[in-house]
Amino acid sequence: MALSEVAIRNAKPREKSYLISDGDGLLLLIKESGSKSWILRYWFDGKERRTGLGKYPTIGLLDARELKNLFKREIALGVNPLERKREKREEEARVKAIKSATFVKLAEEWYSQQESTWSKSHCTDVRHKLRACLYPKLGERPIREITTQEVLNILLDVESRTPETAYKSKIIVGQVFQFAIARGEADLDVTQNLRKALKPRQKRHFAALTAPKDVSDLMTRIESYNGSAVVRAALWFSLHTFQRPGEIRRAAWAEMDFDANLWRIPAERMKGKRSHVIPLSRQVLELLSQVSSWTGDSQFIFPTIKSKKIPMSENTILVALRSMGYTNEQMTAHGFRALASTNLNEQGWNSDVIELSLAHTETNAVRAAYNHAERLEDRRKMMQWWSDWLDGLRQKT
Repeated sequence: MALSEVAIRNAKPREKSYLISDGDGLLLLIKESGSKSWILRYWFDGKERRTGLGKYPTIGLLDARELKNLFKREIALGVNPLERKREKREEEARVKAIKSATFVKLAEEWYSQQESTWSKSHCTDVRHKLRACLYPKLGERPIREITTQEVLNILLDVESRTPETAYKSKIIVGQVFQFAIARGEADLDVTQNLRKALKPRQKRHFAALTAPKDVSDLMTRIESYNGSAVVRAALWFSLHTFQRPGEIRRAAWAEMDFDANLWRIPAERMKGKRSHVIPLSRQVLELLSQVSSWTGDSQFIFPTIKSKKIPMSENTILVALRSMGYTNEQMTAHGFRALASTNLNEQGWNSDVIELSLAHTETNAVRAAYNHAERLEDRRKMMQWWSDWLDGLRQKT
């Protein structure tokens, strides 16, 4: 017998849940608590099945009958309504997952994973490019929906103002996509088709003094520098060891192996994340002996003036060079490397030995291991020759 709204409202709870029928498989379940919900009993592939249609009174009697008829119609067409509902739920979940996997979400996860392996300045640089160049237009976009053309349009806009920023931003986007692919959130790196889409990158050269007479003048100015004695020592140290500014300003006493006369820089402090050793010349050892009387109680060889617990800032050497009269086009903190490389090459030293001393990454692992093991003595000779050559120029001034 078909149900009525009155009969449904009057159906009272019992000690156990029970069912009342509206006919044609449509049932109303009344639970002990008094709640009521619709159940459809139907047959598919010769088996009895049941599915819920919703709670009463949210789903009224007429609504329940309409849902029943829809189910029956699908069954008549050979469609399993429960399977269809499952597929619909899975598709909705898939779409939701795609929508939630935004560029900003994946980029932040990638950044957090890589941050500990980067220098502070590189972290700042990447963070700036993400926030200023990429997040405004890509941030909330699902990463699977981002197209090559979309990224290109953003990069071309950045390139019109700062080509170098566009080049680096493209690298960042590619690394985020590679991270997303590894996480199963993307299938391809859209930047792969952009290799020749931007203007050719102009090779960056750090300003440096290379002519011997200019090197001699530089040493005269260092000798006359009227700033901090620690900063003056850092300038001499930079000239004699020609390592990267960040490696020099954070140089620690614990890294100095005075038994072997080596400066051992751990991998985590190196740009290529590979440990590096620098032979210390007699002149450098004398310099460090003098500096130890000033900063020997500090972790850092060249701490900031304000606190011995903090290394000198990344701009200290640059500011000192400016105070000595050099412009940004004449000499920079990185310029000590070009200064040494140019003169060592001109004096006929082996290019492999020079490159090893500069800590330029060797891509061939076997060759890198050989060089590390076999070229140390050659590097000792070269570093001592370099310091002696510098002393020779000082004596001529």
